[in-house]
Amino acid sequence: MKLVNQQLIKNTNLKQIYTCVYQNQGISRAALAKQTRLSKTTVSTLVDELIAKGFILDSGTASETTNVGRKPNSLEIRTGKYYVLVLRWEPSYIDVHLTDISGMTTPVKRLEVHPDDSYVDLSDTCVHDLIPSRIAGEKVLGICIVVPAMIDMNAEEIYTTSLQFSATDAEVIPRLKKVFSDYPVALLNDTACFSYAEKIFARVNEPDFAFINFDRGIGATLFINNVMLGRATASYTQFGHYSIDPEGKQCACGNKGCLELMISEDSLKERLIKRGCTSALKKKSSVSYGDLGQAALYGDLSAAQVIRDIALEFSQALSNLICTVHPKTIIIGGKGHELGVLFLDEIKKNIHNSSFHRMTDSVTIRYSLLDSNSCFSGAMKYFFDIHFQFIQDYTHTFHLG
Repeated sequence: MKLVNQQLIKNTNLKQIYTCVYQNQGISRAALAKQTRLSKTTVSTLVDELIAKGFILDSGTASETTNVGRKPNSLEIRTGKYYVLVLRWEPSYIDVHLTDISGMTTPVKRLEVHPDDSYVDLSDTCVHDLIPSRIAGEKVLGICIVVPAMIDMNAEEIYTTSLQFSATDAEVIPRLKKVFSDYPVALLNDTACFSYAEKIFARVNEPDFAFINFDRGIGATLFINNVMLGRATASYTQFGHYSIDPEGKQCACGNKGCLELMISEDSLKERLIKRGCTSALKKKSSVSYGDLGQAALYGDLSAAQVIRDIALEFSQALSNLICTVHPKTIIIGGKGHELGVLFLDEIKKNIHNSSFHRMTDSVTIRYSLLDSNSCFSGAMKYFFDIHFQFIQDYTHTFHLG
């Protein structure tokens, strides 16, 4: 028991040192000791171990320092040494990215998924073709499978309204555990990965914030006191299934008038027709958020009105979320920014005009600062921060969220 506790403490200290270097590139050992409140001897020993393992490097004497006398050496994150392989499952394809632990992500392959294809089999073949042909196996710290779905940790099930699993994938999680037994694996929700990327790479300092993901559905991840609620499973809240119209259409979840059913991209064409749209958008087989935002930007009155309608309905759900958990910052990610300035302005106006001011007046609402690839960087960083172990053998581990 004593040995286990010592290993846990050492792993915690190694992660603390690594994180400090990650956040303060060029930091010295002395500054690390001050920030971590560990002794200089302990810091020096841990730094030497991280250097020996290839996670950080000593880049030599710092070029800028206010210290008198001998200049301290700078420590930096080592790139090009270790990676996390991230596979993002979508309804018609699987995107595979090789993500350096520094955060840089490289697209490797896109696999087309047809109705009878197995997501697990396609992923298995892809991973074992890439390793070791593309990269040495010892450089891969783990594999992340990212899904647009709710992950039930207790029942070990995936609940999704967008992915259509074949009969082969009837029991997805047990099959994933079997085929990827050679590597540590994490099954993660896509919105959670986007939100974690925003927190880390866009440096969200607010401890209480919500990330709303506009994609095929409307997802949300909540951070309270810097902790992601429900982990990366989407099990804490299904924001897209807030009902904004009890008499509305039946949703696949069983509810009526769900937010994502009412304001998703699939609803846009019908909304435009009801608004009497006469623009080119009416001729399109489907209308995206980007189509709508661009049309409104160039003066399409029907498109602008549909954006206002969507903003009003979204604001109703957002007001309820604010009154429930009171996030101080709300970040709209995914395709939401494609609706443009009008959408964001309308949300802010609606929240101000018709909500509980005691709760909403202190809330900041903005678009995400990152691009669509941030999902891969977010998955990597979440895996590294939450599941990766520096000193323990975790090769055969499988993590839900």
